[in-house]
Amino acid sequence: MYAYHVMLELFRRGWDIRLITIVDDQILSPQLQQQGIPVLSLSAKSKIEFGVWRRLEKIWKRKKPKILHTHLFHAGILGRLVGRKVGIPIILCNQGGPENNRPLHRTILDFLTSPLVDRYVVPCEAVRKILHRRENIPIRKIDLLPNGIRPPSELHSVIERSMDQFSTPVRLITVGRLVPEKAQDVMICSVNIMAMRNFLASLTIIGEGPKRTELERQIQQLNLSASVYLPGHQDNPFEWLQQADIFVLTSLWESLSLALMEAMVLGLPVIATATGGTPELITHLQNGYLIPPNSPEALADAIEFLVHHPDVARQLGENARKLILENYTIPKIVDQLESYYREILEGKALL
Repeated sequence: MYAYHVMLELFRRGWDIRLITIVDDQILSPQLQQQGIPVLSLSAKSKIEFGVWRRLEKIWKRKKPKILHTHLFHAGILGRLVGRKVGIPIILCNQGGPENNRPLHRTILDFLTSPLVDRYVVPCEAVRKILHRRENIPIRKIDLLPNGIRPPSELHSVIERSMDQFSTPVRLITVGRLVPEKAQDVMICSVNIMAMRNFLASLTIIGEGPKRTELERQIQQLNLSASVYLPGHQDNPFEWLQQADIFVLTSLWESLSLALMEAMVLGLPVIATATGGTPELITHLQNGYLIPPNSPEALADAIEFLVHHPDVARQLGENARKLILENYTIPKIVDQLESYYREILEGKALL
């Protein structure tokens, strides 16, 4: 929903925004249309359907934008090829994450078509370095624009939390897709380690994905069915976050995690792996606790440390909340995006 809130904020500020989707979308598109933002679907049966090229070309010949800002791989390739053909003056490509283990053909296509892109936009320095190294894109063409979250005034049922003491058992939570790179199995192992130490903890894993069956099997094998919960995807994770004591993120790689930011803005103490862009957001023992990836022992130690030092946990949560409110809300990110758009338009003498 990050893209939704950014587009809505730009629209409220007077920008002429249109969303074009390759395939029919039943989630983001209806909500934008309800807010008065035009949405066009190319109604492709798949993201590589040849006919979408002609349909998109016809749309842009009728009304050509000054700025094309694409998101994700297929939209990026389609947009830059058709956009240059019809003469769109500015093409920006949003690269949200590193796409680790991406197919070789994607890297080749990105490399071959990169001269058609004016600027790339990435959320953190870690992704910037990967894009530069892998696609050989000049650093000067890759700009930083961090992710952001909704302001607290727009969040429902967010409460001020007391960190004077933790629950027993301590309530851990994470939010993310159930995929290998999120490494939720490390969290489950950590709960098992703490149980063997007679340290009680419960873990709620919010999200859905292909690793569900494997995680369920792990929970059963370790006899943790009473301690680890998989409630699936939740439309409003804040209702779950505010009931937790500590947020954990064990990703093998992250760009700039929105789930992490959402926990931080509630004042939850967070424990996260020092991978990707996370160390750009978290300073160890200043606004969070960093651990190495693939280390359930380190996670267990970090959890026990925070529980035994509630004053430290409270201060980490307060500092994390302050950081997000001062730097990573949607209005502040859109302030940066507006300046970015105007700078590029002025550079092309289009403003």
